[in-house]
Amino acid sequence: MKQRTLGLCILALVTLAISSFAHADTFDFSFSGILFSGSGTFTATEEGATDVYDVTGVTGTVKDWAGSSNISSLIGLNKFNGNDNKLIFPGIAPPFLPTKFFDGNGVSFALADGDDIDLNDSWGSEFAVIGAPKGLVLPEASTIGIAKNSPVPEPSTLALFGTGIFGIAGAIRLKLRFA
Repeated sequence: MKQRTLGLCILALVTLAISSFAHADTFDFSFSGILFSGSGTFTATEEGATDVYDVTGVTGTVKDWAGSSNISSLIGLNKFNGNDNKLIFPGIAPPFLPTKFFDGNGVSFALADGDDIDLNDSWGSEFAVIGAPKGLVLPEASTIGIAKNSPVPEPSTLALFGTGIFGIAGAIRLKLRFA
């Protein structure tokens, strides 16, 4: 009986380790300039332990001269301004320059009104570039801020299964002990 209990404990620990191993990180972002500004959340996965993240999703809103528009989707790689959808966090802080969160290619996303946005580091400074559907491209030096959200582990099916096995094992043990 002790071997079964030990086996169930090991199974539960392995299950909990697997369930919390892979999760996406989320980052709140905001940018502001003279012509347009916006804010939202990036979902990203770190490339090893490099502080470089592959952005896999984005939500939020952007305000420009025409009004406000929701962010509809992430744009595929090399589809706008040579984007690679990489985020650097906590960022690089060269002397006397603001913190850089992007490389020269940046992260691009589409807006519901048809415009596209690329946040990047071009010419040694953070830039936001808006591209209208008719081919108009307006770059603008922007203040860009990014903060990493605290990871909140989500319970997975295996973790719930493992705790259920613990409960059943405990019930059987009590039944056998008092029977």
